[in-house]
Amino acid sequence: MPNPEKTPILDAEWMRWLVYPVLAGCCIFFAFERFNILPTLLLLPFFLRAMRTLPLKKKLAAYWIMAVVTNLGGFSWIRIVATDYGGMPMPMAIGLLLLFGLFNNLNFVLWAYLERFFGEKNNPFVIAVLFCVAEQINPQVFPWYFGTALDSALVLYQTADLWGVVGLSFVAMTLTHVPWWLWDRRHTLFSGDRRLFAAQAGFIIVIVGYGIWALDKYDNLPSPAKKSVGVTLVQTSTPMEKFYGERKSWQERLQEFQESLEFTEKAIAQHPDGADLVVWPEGGVHFPILNYSDVYDPIAAVAQRHGVHFAVGSVELFGKRPDGRREYYNAQFVLNQAGEVLGKYRKIVLLAFGEYIPFLDSLPFLENMLPKTISHFSRGQEKPVFRLNEDVAWLPLICYEDIISGFMAGFAHDQADFIVNTTNDGWFGKSAASHLHKQMARPRCVEFRRPAVRTLNTGSSQVIDAAGRTISRETDLYVRDSINTTLHLPQEPPVTVYSMVGNTPVHVIILLVAALWVRRRFFSK
Repeated sequence: MPNPEKTPILDAEWMRWLVYPVLAGCCIFFAFERFNILPTLLLLPFFLRAMRTLPLKKKLAAYWIMAVVTNLGGFSWIRIVATDYGGMPMPMAIGLLLLFGLFNNLNFVLWAYLERFFGEKNNPFVIAVLFCVAEQINPQVFPWYFGTALDSALVLYQTADLWGVVGLSFVAMTLTHVPWWLWDRRHTLFSGDRRLFAAQAGFIIVIVGYGIWALDKYDNLPSPAKKSVGVTLVQTSTPMEKFYGERKSWQERLQEFQESLEFTEKAIAQHPDGADLVVWPEGGVHFPILNYSDVYDPIAAVAQRHGVHFAVGSVELFGKRPDGRREYYNAQFVLNQAGEVLGKYRKIVLLAFGEYIPFLDSLPFLENMLPKTISHFSRGQEKPVFRLNEDVAWLPLICYEDIISGFMAGFAHDQADFIVNTTNDGWFGKSAASHLHKQMARPRCVEFRRPAVRTLNTGSSQVIDAAGRTISRETDLYVRDSINTTLHLPQEPPVTVYSMVGNTPVHVIILLVAALWVRRRFFSK
């Protein structure tokens, strides 16, 4: 056994299970919003290679530390939410962030175990497969995928229409490890390792070639063969009320609403091609629009006056529950050009401790123990598609439903030409959370090849095309602003491989890895 005093410091065990994991975690979160320094991922294997030589328990600890650092760097905005909108003192908010950091990405630990169990294969494809299996098994509060970092290099992003965001994680992890594998095998590339070398070279050629083709094919350029839709999205920047401090009066809120409506009319008038659809965000109106004629009638009047459809986020009151508490929904209402309610979408996926209180029906006393800012919405059940006319339809999503891989599968997405996402990220303050939300939502556009109109209450709002490109300007945070854009859509919505098979392939791979694990664990001699 080597003398510890003579062990080079970079190879010291404490470096490999403590310092390297911290640096590895930094490599990961620096590749995401708002840093977007994608090349840091190329440094990741340097630290991982050293961590893979550790005894199993220390390797598991090292990967856990890497996960914690990734979470603390990438989700630091949780502290802002806890202090500004939860009213927590700073030490408690930091403790909440740390608690989240400890448990959100346990898939890193599972990945470490799978690597060791299957023999620490120095093969980029094997490493990537095991990572994707672990990434899928791990439940997360905010569905976060390694592959979304590739939005900084959209040419590598385009195969999401084949295998979803999970496939992007496979691409990212593979490409991250290929340069290091090539360096290790530089003397044997054309002898004993030529088959794997050829496979990796072919993989890169296919990924890049497909990306170049897709970026050219899925654009937003006008064409006689396309149908066009003018969209005006309005970022109302409606202030949110904290559970402490002075609340605004009914008259103040009504004045706020009227100012937003006047701003909207000016934005519609400035649309160079004419607006067909106006979109207001989730949280843009502090009143249940169906219950206040002072709110509904002016919106209907704008729809009639300008001949536009109007999508607006609003609370829907819906009677009372059996226990006497009021039942209400987080909804997106759609008005037609006559100012009539064309339909509504009730949000299905609710955020725990933001939009509903878990176990409240069984433990009603929880309601008195938590901040008054926490709502308790009922869950929607239906997944509608709204039509502007016979030729154009859109698919509604509310808030973080656009970051959930596979969620759109329940909609009639084959009939929809684009996505309308209404969101209120005001909970997150002036942090990177809104930009990270956009990054995690972007794969939906490529998976289904549908543009997305993302209208946020406090920003940042934007329009993303079917290749994942931001084709509008992006609004700043906490300003009232608008974006006028024209979507140029193919006559028939594209049908992608992912839209047909969803996440089934990765589920098959998970079962295959599980079967290999069982065979090796219980039946190998």
